[in-house]
Amino acid sequence: MDTEKTVGAILREARLAKGLSLAEVEKGTSIRSRYLEAVEKEEYDKTPGEVFLKGIIRNYGNYLGLNGPELVDMYKAAAAGVAKDSVRSAGIREVDKVRLNIQLKEKRDIGSGTGRVELPSFSVRQCLAGLAVVVVLAGGYFAVPQAIDYFKNRPQSVPAAEEQKPAPVATTSAVLDKVVVEMEANGSCWLEVNADGKEIFAGMLQPKDKKSYEAKDKLIIKYGNIGVMSVKVNGEPVDMQGEHGVAVKTYNRLK
Repeated sequence: MDTEKTVGAILREARLAKGLSLAEVEKGTSIRSRYLEAVEKEEYDKTPGEVFLKGIIRNYGNYLGLNGPELVDMYKAAAAGVAKDSVRSAGIREVDKVRLNIQLKEKRDIGSGTGRVELPSFSVRQCLAGLAVVVVLAGGYFAVPQAIDYFKNRPQSVPAAEEQKPAPVATTSAVLDKVVVEMEANGSCWLEVNADGKEIFAGMLQPKDKKSYEAKDKLIIKYGNIGVMSVKVNGEPVDMQGEHGVAVKTYNRLK
C-alpha cells in the first residue's frame, strides 16, 4: 500500500480501478454514499463522528480488497501528525516459557532494599493449567452460596385449593420507571448510546453480539448500519423493515 498517498486518495483510486460507483459501494457496504465521498475527499467533519469514521474507513477498505485496519492506522497517524508505525497496534508474540523474575522483600529486609526472591520458570502450559484451577475454584466459591440460598428460599408446596386460584393479571396501564432497549446484531454495526444526556457506549458490534441499555427517561442511539439490527424496546420488538444505513433513534420512558 502506497504510504505517501492519503487514505482518501487510496480508497478512491482502488474504487475507480474496480470500476465501481459510490452508489454500488453503498449497496455493498450499507454505508451512505455521501459518507464514502466525504472520506475520499477527506472532509471528515461531514461524517457522523470519530468512531463511525474509523469504521467507515476500515469497512470501505476491506470491501475494496485493501487492508482496512492499516488504512485506519494511516488515518490516525495523519490526524496526529506522526509516522504510521507509531500508532500501529503491537502484535502478540508467542513464547514457549514465561520466566517470572519478581523481586520481593523478605520480612527481615523490609525498608532495606535488600533480599530478593527469584521464582522459578514456568511453561505456558503450566501457567494455563494453574489458571484453569483458579477459575474452577472461583466458580465453586460463588456457586456454593447461591445453591445454599436457593434451598433456603425455595417455595414451599402450595395446597391444591390455593393452586387453583388464578394469578393476578398485570395491567398494561402501569407506568414503567425506565426505558430499556435490547438489541442483537446480525452484521457489523457502529453504535453510540446516550442515556439521559450521558454517553455510555461507543464502539463496533459484530454479528451475534447482544447488548442491553437502559435509562431513567430517554435513550438516544446512533446506528451506523441499522438494517442489520434486531431491536426490542421495553420487551416489545421494533419493526425494522425498510431501515438501513446510518440512523439516530430516540427511545423515551412510557408515562
